[in-house]
Amino acid sequence: MRHPWRWIIGISTVAIAALWALLLPVDIAEPAQDTITRPKLVVMVVFDQMRGDYIKKWEPLFGDGGFKRLQSEGAWFTNCHYPYAYTLTAAGHTSLVTGTTPSRHGVIANDWYDRIHREPIASTTPPPDERVKGPGPYRRKVESVGDVLLRVLQGRGRVASLSIKERAAILMAALRAQICYWFNPADGRFGTSRFYRDDPHSWVTAFNKKRFADQWLAKNWDRFRPNLDYVKHSGPDDFISEGTGYLQGRKFPHPFKVAETEDPKENAQNYYDAVTNSPMGNDLLLEFAKATINAEKLGQSDSTDLLFISFTSNDYVGHTWGPDSQEVLDVTLRSDALMKDLLGFLDDKVGKGNYYLAMSADHGVCPLPEFAEKAGKTTGRVDPALLSSKAEDFLNKRFLKEGEKAPWLEELRRSTAWIYLNRETIKELKLKHEDVESALARWYAEQPGVAKAFTRTEMMREDTKERSPLEKQMGLSFHPDCSGDVMLVLKPYHIFSPPNIVETPKKNPTYRATHGAPYEYDTHVPLLVMGPRIVPGVREQRVAPQAMASILAEALRVPAPKDATYAIPMGLFGK
Repeated sequence: MRHPWRWIIGISTVAIAALWALLLPVDIAEPAQDTITRPKLVVMVVFDQMRGDYIKKWEPLFGDGGFKRLQSEGAWFTNCHYPYAYTLTAAGHTSLVTGTTPSRHGVIANDWYDRIHREPIASTTPPPDERVKGPGPYRRKVESVGDVLLRVLQGRGRVASLSIKERAAILMAALRAQICYWFNPADGRFGTSRFYRDDPHSWVTAFNKKRFADQWLAKNWDRFRPNLDYVKHSGPDDFISEGTGYLQGRKFPHPFKVAETEDPKENAQNYYDAVTNSPMGNDLLLEFAKATINAEKLGQSDSTDLLFISFTSNDYVGHTWGPDSQEVLDVTLRSDALMKDLLGFLDDKVGKGNYYLAMSADHGVCPLPEFAEKAGKTTGRVDPALLSSKAEDFLNKRFLKEGEKAPWLEELRRSTAWIYLNRETIKELKLKHEDVESALARWYAEQPGVAKAFTRTEMMREDTKERSPLEKQMGLSFHPDCSGDVMLVLKPYHIFSPPNIVETPKKNPTYRATHGAPYEYDTHVPLLVMGPRIVPGVREQRVAPQAMASILAEALRVPAPKDATYAIPMGLFGK
């Protein structure tokens, strides 16, 4: 009973107030809110594609004040794993702030197929009637910790979310975040969408006018520590299947230059893409984050502020050169120095003991198959056509007469491992949907590099007791409103990629390694938390990154998001 006007006509003002107090949700009408002591600022830092083993593997190479400070002054969870199968950027960022899995929050991937409107969509695509507003968190189905903060404090809290990637900034932010910005490589500026505000803040316009992103033009990205033996701590500088990025080449130094085409926009975008495909993209975002903190006085006013920062460049570098490359070692060393810079800045602006900082990642990454093969692993690159044209060829042969063809799939431009069957085709052919998806799943399971294929029917079963561990992981990646009909899981150290990518290096020059599997190299991420009430120490118990939402909520002294299913690890907070 949300609007009980008929019940309260004629009741005194005092009685009305008392009745509304009873009707308000508990987490809005918290008792004695003003007596709760809250920190001035809570910060969540995400390093996109920072695998969980990097912090331990390269710990001796880090300086003081960065990752080592988080390890010594905070809690370090060394055994942190995503519990679901399809480990991607959009799903990871959403899971961190909602405290649950794609099976509940609905962001199953970076892109998928919208069956209602019959179109491929991104995780931030507006529904047709909202297109004028631009990208936003329309696809997220549950609340985030930022939503809780704004609801509970009713105007006395602020949420800011920043990234190079649009989807990272948007999916971390609250629905009514006051500050949400990302970088546009088409013009070298930070911007937002009309979902949040019609025009950028004046300080953002001033920042863009400084053209901070232009400073690396005609310069090189070279090793951060030139006297360090990079081969010893990572791998060779010029490995056969590494990518070349945006005219950056396979080995150090990597130049920043324009594309030198007749299209000036293409020239400029090549340069800005190269910047974000290097540690300098992280430097750019850090500078913007500092400008945000200064301009908005985050952590320096009477409000309680929540700041999300997702550093994207680690992901781009990892995709291009692979996790065992000197480039990934370099961007990780620079990330350590960046964290020292950020912590020192927060100490100066907000004050030690006045803020919390939690750090994690949205997913890990699989080694380059060619590199893993040299280490004795069974590996492979699986042709993405298996998800489209080859699947249709099989279904034509299986269910039609020789020479006949039908449109079996809703879309042939595959952007996700989910297969969306054309239900109209199945109906016209008078076939059972379960028979078609089952036949396709069995065929997939027989293909080289495929470990298992799952059907929608299997995922929709109510009895989950007999599910295998892998099927349980798949179930946590499945949402009935968004997922397709068949999804396959590749074998370990196998990835979807053109099989001849090594022989044709000009194709997909930035796509050589990837993630999205239920294996440890993709699920394992760091989790470190530092703040006034955090009990320091190394924790080896297995935890999920989704505990982050409850951790942030406790730091903010607000309830956890309603759908958060992963609790705060025991003993993390002291008195």
